[in-house]
Amino acid sequence: MQLLDDPSRRHPRAAGRRCHAVNGSSRVRRLAAALFIAAMPGMIVASAHAEDGASAESTRQVGPDARPFRLYRWQEDYSYLANKPRTGWETLKYIPLSGLANSWLSLGGEVRYRLDAYDPYLFGLGKSGFNWASNQERIFQSFDLHLQMFRAFVQFDAAKEDGRPVQRAYDQSRPDLRQAFIDFALPMKSGSIMLRGGRQELYLGDSRWLSVRDPPNLRRSFDGFLAEYSDPSLTLRAFVARPVNILPDLFDDNTFSPEFFRGGYAIIRKPFDAPVTIDAYVYGRQQASVTYARGTAAEDRWSGGARLTTRLAGFEGSGEATSQWGSFGNASIDAFGAFTDLGYRFSPFGAGDATPKIGVRAHYASGDDNPKSGAFHSFTGAYPAASVISEMSLLSVSNATNVQPYVQLFAGSELVLGANWNIVRRVSVADSVYGPIGTLITAKNSTSRDVAQIGQVDVTWNISKFLQLHALYAHIFAGQYIRDAGGRDFDYYRLQIMARW
Repeated sequence: MQLLDDPSRRHPRAAGRRCHAVNGSSRVRRLAAALFIAAMPGMIVASAHAEDGASAESTRQVGPDARPFRLYRWQEDYSYLANKPRTGWETLKYIPLSGLANSWLSLGGEVRYRLDAYDPYLFGLGKSGFNWASNQERIFQSFDLHLQMFRAFVQFDAAKEDGRPVQRAYDQSRPDLRQAFIDFALPMKSGSIMLRGGRQELYLGDSRWLSVRDPPNLRRSFDGFLAEYSDPSLTLRAFVARPVNILPDLFDDNTFSPEFFRGGYAIIRKPFDAPVTIDAYVYGRQQASVTYARGTAAEDRWSGGARLTTRLAGFEGSGEATSQWGSFGNASIDAFGAFTDLGYRFSPFGAGDATPKIGVRAHYASGDDNPKSGAFHSFTGAYPAASVISEMSLLSVSNATNVQPYVQLFAGSELVLGANWNIVRRVSVADSVYGPIGTLITAKNSTSRDVAQIGQVDVTWNISKFLQLHALYAHIFAGQYIRDAGGRDFDYYRLQIMARW
């Protein structure tokens, strides 16, 4: 295996950091203790807030009093509280500004603990390929000020992590400014125009290749500008931005100038009254230095694609296809990626309103079939979640294809049980398998395409509107390619407890 250092992703104080292996019995004790701690306040909070109704992540139609929190907290709109008596937490979500019409302040936040445990890490490969567990804590606090057509949003965060052998930049930091933007909204006859500038979590749409990087402690944000037009049937967005460089000390994050992100994104809802939503986009990510199996060079990679989402009579489906072009060093990029998720949600049954769902997900990301040619065929998403292919977040969506049948059971809006089987293969035998950022898994002379098979079970319990518990276990069976690289099977465990307000 080849380890490739990416300074922009490594913690400046990682050098010399060591961690001790976590044996099986201590991990079990830690999981049991965390579950017990989570359950105690959970039962109390669930009892105190049972009248709140919907869960934090429920997709069930709910009344305005039970609106869920959003992944992007700035998307929450509490103006519905203006003309009603406010009690409890509502007094923090809508604080009217005396003497100013249509103006208010909203406060929000999150506290989260997460445990990731590997037995061993990354198939037992590399210097970190032993048993260890990462303990992560983070806190967010946001202030959302609305002054008629103007809006200012500020979010602070802080995070701590221990147990990881080599700490990443987004694992921990003293308090810092994660978001700080101002926008101006101009109402129009059928829609509105919005202009936004500053530090922001740049949400463009539901593309599989873009994410806010929520699983790690510190989320991804950008310094830049966004222009948006939106009406009930169409949203158009154009943007220019650079990612934020996360540093460990107090309010020291800055703009990461070696990268540049720009482009446009469109969302079309129910075209010709069809029950579909279409996303279409063209955007480019420019990097001063990036490494693949063929080498290291500057890259300007453009992506153009479309995504279609539909729901019809119990069937739920989404599909996305993306073509890429540009340059990597002296080579011309010519790559392709695709994603699909097709499922069927059965009618609810039983007293608990249980709803089963079955489905299958699949990805395809082209690989480099001739590293010496002038055409570079390796696909990579612009800013994808590390968990695109698998929740263990150790296999990247480059030179890879997978098929993942799954089953889920939704018990009302409070509990979701899931299980899936994931078959991962590489596309080109001339290219490597891409692991976490900065890691290539290389088995010289191996002609196998078999990377791994993964069995996973998970549970998400929305204890109340404010508190969520999530647990996951996966066993990863090393494929022949990984065994040729010296790897072996391993187990992955996760426990996450999150409170939001």
